[in-house]
Amino acid sequence: MGRSIVINAFNSYGIEFYEFMSCVRHRPEHLILLKHKFDDARRNIHSGFDYVTPQEISRLLEDDVYGYGDFCWVDVQKEEALDQLTKMKIGELLTFAHLAEPLQVIPKVRFAYYAHDDGWFNKLYVSDLEDYKILLSKVIVSKLHRLTRRKIGDIPDDVAYVLMESTKEGLFMDFSKIVRSRVSLRLPITAVGHYQDMDKVYEYRDEITEHKLWLSYTNRKWSLVYHLG
Repeated sequence: MGRSIVINAFNSYGIEFYEFMSCVRHRPEHLILLKHKFDDARRNIHSGFDYVTPQEISRLLEDDVYGYGDFCWVDVQKEEALDQLTKMKIGELLTFAHLAEPLQVIPKVRFAYYAHDDGWFNKLYVSDLEDYKILLSKVIVSKLHRLTRRKIGDIPDDVAYVLMESTKEGLFMDFSKIVRSRVSLRLPITAVGHYQDMDKVYEYRDEITEHKLWLSYTNRKWSLVYHLG
């Protein structure tokens, strides 16, 4: 798995495992399962970790991931990489599985994924911010499509970049308050700060009475609309 690095962390509420795997670019093909209840996982003797290859991932996506409670994994390019894990890297991964954060640094991976009650709370470490920008924009489009049944174009790079930067202030998108017309969709956005307790975020949405920022899809074009005042 190569050298160890520090990677970027994002907390989220509302992104389920199947959405992650459907929306991420270059979907990971091998996952080391650090916390799970998946019956068809393989076992690596050297590290003692369970893992899945492309053959099992399709079944994992159909499994009751919510029923696992905690679900934690990191990606790995090849099965052989598990045989190259040192005791230090194994210790780092075990710490991440237990605390949802590394002891020092996570062994070099694209994603380190920790979720509780699939979609309720997710902590995601990414080594490439471009991966998260694309994931975030595609998840938004996917959710809007499912809710409206409309054909929706991809969010352009400049708008996706602003959305990702907005996560620094705690990006809250309320899909229950979409404003629709024949030619447009508008999704309200609010900065709420950073939370580990997603119950508080869920309760906070009822207290929001004004949205100063809207993500707009009008006449097949995306934009961010600011309401001052």
